[in-house]
Amino acid sequence: MAASLKYTLHQYGSQNYLQKLGVWEVDPANAGKYWVVYIHGGAWRDPRVAHETFAPSIDWILSTSPTTATNDGGGGGSTGAIAGFASIDYRLSPHPQFPQDRATTPADQYRGARHPDHLHDVRSALVFLQRTYGFGANYVLVGHSAGGALAFQLLATSPSDTPTATEHPVLPAAIVSFEGLYDFTGVNKRYDGAYAPFFRDAFGDDPGSWDAAAPIKFAGSYAAKWPGGKFILLGWSPDDTLVDEPEADDMARRLRDVDGLEEGPKGGEGRLLLLKDLRGDHDEIWRSGEHVARIVWIALRKLGVGL
Repeated sequence: MAASLKYTLHQYGSQNYLQKLGVWEVDPANAGKYWVVYIHGGAWRDPRVAHETFAPSIDWILSTSPTTATNDGGGGGSTGAIAGFASIDYRLSPHPQFPQDRATTPADQYRGARHPDHLHDVRSALVFLQRTYGFGANYVLVGHSAGGALAFQLLATSPSDTPTATEHPVLPAAIVSFEGLYDFTGVNKRYDGAYAPFFRDAFGDDPGSWDAAAPIKFAGSYAAKWPGGKFILLGWSPDDTLVDEPEADDMARRLRDVDGLEEGPKGGEGRLLLLKDLRGDHDEIWRSGEHVARIVWIALRKLGVGL
């Protein structure tokens, strides 16, 4: 499956070895098809979670299709809608289980990122991809956990009036975020402070800086920032032991009530879909890839693929 595609590893930045991305080509010359671009999770700091972790999802996407199924998944095996896949690595924050000595670690190997470094890398990676493959807005941006947060941070920091500026990527047609982190102080409070260490490493000691970066606390309008946006899917699994249901519920409520995104049922109209029937624990979902493929195909169907 993924192993049968042409794979290229690109370095989009020169500051750190993690400024790289992988590309799996399906039909990259076809401008009418969509790319699927993935941002991995790992709490902004886990070096064990990298761009290659998207491969199981690619396998499932390649083996399923919305053309022979309902919104609940695929089965036809058609990839006629997809031009290619990309998965982004980005600079990471320190991890206590994988310590580094800054005095002896080469600068380009050191994991010492602090917000907005992670976001700057995602932005640079997307600009690189769009320059290299020329797909513009024809992509679905998929994010898991911290990657879901980064997808919304990309929207929040994009200039509304210059969407094609060279330093900013063209925004996606759709966003799929599953097991996402959106309310940093809120989820930390609900888990009795257990998440404070990685939020501090990524965003600083002051919880006010966490709120300033949290997607749910964005003071502007996602709809205004993303006028060409067609669809957002928020996915959550009741088996997830690391991210609770209120994260998904509260973000969906904010998108509906603050940003004016109409929520639709499965298979129905609307620019927003909250899907809470994924299966598997927090990391099991991407390790399997089955449910990632399902929600990616739902987004592609909303963009008119397979209809």
